[in-house]
Amino acid sequence: MDFVADTFGASRKFRILAINDDCCRENLCLAADTSISGARVARELDALVRLHGKPACIVSDNGTEFTSRAILQWASQNKVEWHYIDPGKPQQNGFIESFNGSLRDELLNEELFDSLADARRKLAIWRYDYNHVRPHSSLGNRTPAQARRTFVQDDSITPGALVQASIPEYSTARLSL
Repeated sequence: MDFVADTFGASRKFRILAINDDCCRENLCLAADTSISGARVARELDALVRLHGKPACIVSDNGTEFTSRAILQWASQNKVEWHYIDPGKPQQNGFIESFNGSLRDELLNEELFDSLADARRKLAIWRYDYNHVRPHSSLGNRTPAQARRTFVQDDSITPGALVQASIPEYSTARLSL
């Protein structure tokens, strides 16, 4: 999990919350807004838990949104381990940093955003392409969506590594966001 910043219009800034599944490289969330608080991050995480199940661990930097009371309370209530990388060591969260580089190179540096709504629309289109259309060499030239399906269907994978959203009680998965 990490933030990326960009601008729209007359240099008005906005931020993007990016949340990825390290296991299958799938981007689970690209939330864009002019301000994203720790409480907003917790709401996005609640939505992802409902869709994908609860992760075993979340990795992030020590940004104020990730160390806020809202996040500490969310992690405690949901019994999710939170791993903060060492300050100044983005390589400790290499998957999201690589993703951020792709997002920057392929979308943010290539597009001009007229408004926040325009940015959200273009982010959604790019996210769909990233997850469902474009193969990734790190996944054996499969898309993240194909890798997730393969992972879910493979009986040789550790049971419980991915939690199905249809399970009434969310149990801890061996999945890191």
